[in-house]
Amino acid sequence: MIIGITKMYKEIADLIGFEDYEMVNPYKEKCNCDFLIISNGYKERVKKLNPNAEIFEVRSATFKDFIESLKELEKLGFGNKEKINNSIEFLKNKEKEIKKLSKNLNAKVNPKTDFVRKVVEDLDLEISDDGILIIPDYLFDGKERDDAIILKTHNYDLGLVERIEDRYLQIINNLRGFYERTH
Repeated sequence: MIIGITKMYKEIADLIGFEDYEMVNPYKEKCNCDFLIISNGYKERVKKLNPNAEIFEVRSATFKDFIESLKELEKLGFGNKEKINNSIEFLKNKEKEIKKLSKNLNAKVNPKTDFVRKVVEDLDLEISDDGILIIPDYLFDGKERDDAIILKTHNYDLGLVERIEDRYLQIINNLRGFYERTH
Protein backbone atom coordinates (compact mmCIF):
# COMPACT_ATOMS: atom_id res chain seq x y z
CA MET A 1 0.00 0.00 0.00
CA ILE A 2 1.33 3.43 -0.95
CA ILE A 3 0.56 6.10 1.64
CA GLY A 4 0.70 9.79 0.72
CA ILE A 5 0.94 12.59 3.25
CA THR A 6 0.70 16.28 2.48
CA LYS A 7 3.52 18.59 3.53
CA MET A 8 1.35 20.19 6.21
CA TYR A 9 0.80 16.82 7.89
CA LYS A 10 4.24 15.25 7.56
CA GLU A 11 4.60 15.43 11.37
CA ILE A 12 1.89 12.77 11.61
CA ALA A 13 4.39 10.24 10.27
CA ASP A 14 6.58 10.78 13.33
CA LEU A 15 3.66 10.90 15.75
CA ILE A 16 2.22 7.55 14.68
CA GLY A 17 5.40 5.79 13.60
CA PHE A 18 5.01 5.81 9.81
CA GLU A 19 8.24 5.12 8.03
CA ASP A 20 7.13 4.25 4.52
CA TYR A 21 5.18 7.09 2.92
CA GLU A 22 5.44 9.68 0.17
CA MET A 23 5.17 13.45 0.44
CA VAL A 24 2.46 14.48 -2.02
CA ASN A 25 0.32 17.41 -3.11
CA PRO A 26 -3.03 15.77 -3.90
CA TYR A 27 -4.80 19.16 -3.88
CA LYS A 28 -3.24 20.08 -7.23
CA GLU A 29 -2.09 16.83 -8.84
CA LYS A 30 -2.83 13.15 -9.25
CA CYS A 31 -0.83 10.99 -6.86
CA ASN A 32 -0.02 7.33 -7.21
CA CYS A 33 -1.22 6.50 -3.69
CA ASP A 34 -3.71 4.09 -2.19
CA PHE A 35 -4.25 6.15 0.98
CA LEU A 36 -3.96 9.93 1.31
CA ILE A 37 -3.73 11.97 4.52
CA ILE A 38 -5.01 15.49 3.87
CA SER A 39 -6.45 18.62 5.50
CA ASN A 40 -10.04 18.54 6.65
CA GLY A 41 -12.44 20.06 4.15
CA TYR A 42 -10.62 19.13 0.94
CA LYS A 43 -11.91 15.60 0.32
CA GLU A 44 -14.05 16.41 -2.72
CA ARG A 45 -11.29 18.38 -4.39
CA VAL A 46 -8.70 15.66 -3.75
CA LYS A 47 -11.10 12.87 -4.80
CA LYS A 48 -11.54 14.47 -8.24
CA LEU A 49 -7.79 14.24 -8.86
CA ASN A 50 -7.33 10.93 -7.04
CA PRO A 51 -10.54 8.94 -7.50
CA ASN A 52 -9.04 5.58 -6.52
CA ALA A 53 -7.34 6.66 -3.32
CA GLU A 54 -8.84 6.24 0.13
CA ILE A 55 -8.81 9.68 1.73
CA PHE A 56 -8.36 10.51 5.40
CA GLU A 57 -9.04 14.09 6.47
CA VAL A 58 -7.10 15.22 9.53
CA ARG A 59 -8.91 17.46 11.95
CA SER A 60 -6.47 19.66 13.82
CA ALA A 61 -8.19 22.86 14.95
CA THR A 62 -7.77 21.77 18.58
CA PHE A 63 -5.71 19.27 20.49
CA LYS A 64 -8.85 17.16 20.99
CA ASP A 65 -9.50 17.12 17.23
CA PHE A 66 -5.96 16.04 16.51
CA ILE A 67 -5.96 13.34 19.19
CA GLU A 68 -9.18 11.95 17.68
CA SER A 69 -7.55 11.93 14.23
CA LEU A 70 -4.61 9.93 15.58
CA LYS A 71 -6.99 7.48 17.25
CA GLU A 72 -8.92 7.06 13.99
CA LEU A 73 -5.71 6.33 12.07
CA GLU A 74 -4.86 3.69 14.68
CA LYS A 75 -8.34 2.12 14.29
CA LEU A 76 -7.73 1.96 10.55
CA GLY A 77 -4.57 -0.03 11.26
CA PHE A 78 -2.03 2.70 10.52
CA GLY A 79 0.98 3.40 12.67
CA ASN A 80 2.51 1.88 15.75
CA LYS A 81 0.13 1.56 18.72
CA GLU A 82 2.78 2.38 21.33
CA LYS A 83 4.02 5.38 19.35
CA ILE A 84 0.45 6.66 18.92
CA ASN A 85 -0.29 6.24 22.64
CA ASN A 86 2.90 8.15 23.52
CA SER A 87 1.97 10.91 21.09
CA ILE A 88 -1.53 11.18 22.50
CA GLU A 89 -0.10 11.47 26.02
CA PHE A 90 2.31 14.17 24.78
CA LEU A 91 -0.57 16.11 23.19
CA LYS A 92 -2.75 15.84 26.30
CA ASN A 93 0.11 17.20 28.41
CA LYS A 94 0.65 20.09 25.98
CA GLU A 95 -3.04 20.88 26.12
CA LYS A 96 -3.05 20.87 29.95
CA GLU A 97 -0.04 23.21 30.09
CA ILE A 98 -1.68 25.69 27.74
CA LYS A 99 -5.07 25.54 29.43
CA LYS A 100 -3.40 26.48 32.73
CA LEU A 101 -2.42 29.77 31.08
CA SER A 102 -6.05 30.60 30.33
CA LYS A 103 -7.43 29.77 33.79
CA ASN A 104 -7.69 33.33 35.11
CA LEU A 105 -8.77 35.01 31.90
CA ASN A 106 -12.18 36.38 32.71
CA ALA A 107 -12.80 37.34 29.13
CA LYS A 108 -15.87 37.21 26.97
CA VAL A 109 -15.07 36.43 23.37
CA ASN A 110 -17.02 36.48 20.14
CA PRO A 111 -15.51 33.94 17.73
CA LYS A 112 -16.29 34.76 14.10
CA THR A 113 -16.13 31.16 12.78
CA ASP A 114 -16.78 27.61 13.96
CA PHE A 115 -13.03 26.96 13.68
CA VAL A 116 -12.23 29.76 16.17
CA ARG A 117 -15.22 28.78 18.32
CA LYS A 118 -13.76 25.28 18.80
CA VAL A 119 -10.48 26.71 20.07
CA VAL A 120 -12.07 29.23 22.49
CA GLU A 121 -14.48 26.57 23.78
CA ASP A 122 -11.53 24.29 24.43
CA LEU A 123 -9.93 27.13 26.41
CA ASP A 124 -13.18 27.38 28.43
CA LEU A 125 -13.64 31.04 27.53
CA GLU A 126 -17.07 32.61 27.78
CA ILE A 127 -18.68 33.16 24.39
CA SER A 128 -20.85 36.24 24.03
CA ASP A 129 -22.09 38.53 21.24
CA ASP A 130 -20.65 41.48 23.17
CA GLY A 131 -17.29 39.76 23.72
CA ILE A 132 -13.97 40.55 22.08
CA LEU A 133 -14.22 39.65 18.43
CA ILE A 134 -11.81 36.95 17.26
CA ILE A 135 -11.42 36.80 13.48
CA PRO A 136 -9.35 34.23 11.57
CA ASP A 137 -6.81 35.85 9.28
CA TYR A 138 -8.45 34.40 6.17
CA LEU A 139 -11.54 36.56 6.85
CA PHE A 140 -9.63 39.68 7.90
CA ASP A 141 -10.04 42.60 5.50
CA GLY A 142 -6.66 44.12 6.37
CA LYS A 143 -8.06 47.30 7.92
CA GLU A 144 -6.47 48.43 11.17
CA ARG A 145 -8.54 47.24 14.17
CA ASP A 146 -8.08 47.62 17.88
CA ASP A 147 -11.42 46.05 18.80
CA ALA A 148 -10.61 42.54 17.63
CA ILE A 149 -8.04 39.78 17.74
CA ILE A 150 -6.88 38.58 14.33
CA LEU A 151 -5.94 34.91 14.65
CA LYS A 152 -3.17 33.74 12.34
CA THR A 153 -4.46 30.28 11.45
CA HIS A 154 -1.97 28.76 9.02
CA ASN A 155 1.53 29.54 10.22
CA TYR A 156 3.37 27.24 7.83
CA ASP A 157 6.74 27.97 9.45
CA LEU A 158 5.62 25.91 12.42
CA GLY A 159 5.17 22.18 12.74
CA LEU A 160 1.67 20.76 13.08
CA VAL A 161 1.62 20.51 16.89
CA GLU A 162 3.25 23.94 17.15
CA ARG A 163 0.51 25.41 14.91
CA ILE A 164 -2.20 24.05 17.20
CA GLU A 165 -0.36 25.35 20.26
CA ASP A 166 0.22 28.70 18.55
CA ARG A 167 -3.51 29.24 17.98
CA TYR A 168 -4.23 28.77 21.67
CA LEU A 169 -1.33 30.98 22.74
CA GLN A 170 -2.27 33.74 20.28
CA ILE A 171 -5.73 33.93 21.82
CA ILE A 172 -4.44 33.84 25.40
CA ASN A 173 -1.68 36.41 24.83
CA ASN A 174 -3.87 38.72 22.76
CA LEU A 175 -6.63 38.64 25.39
CA ARG A 176 -4.08 39.56 28.06
CA GLY A 177 -2.77 42.38 25.86
CA PHE A 178 -6.29 43.54 25.08
CA TYR A 179 -7.17 43.83 28.76
CA GLU A 180 -3.89 45.56 29.60
CA ARG A 181 -4.68 48.23 26.95
CA THR A 182 -8.30 48.73 27.99
CA HIS A 183 -8.10 48.48 31.80
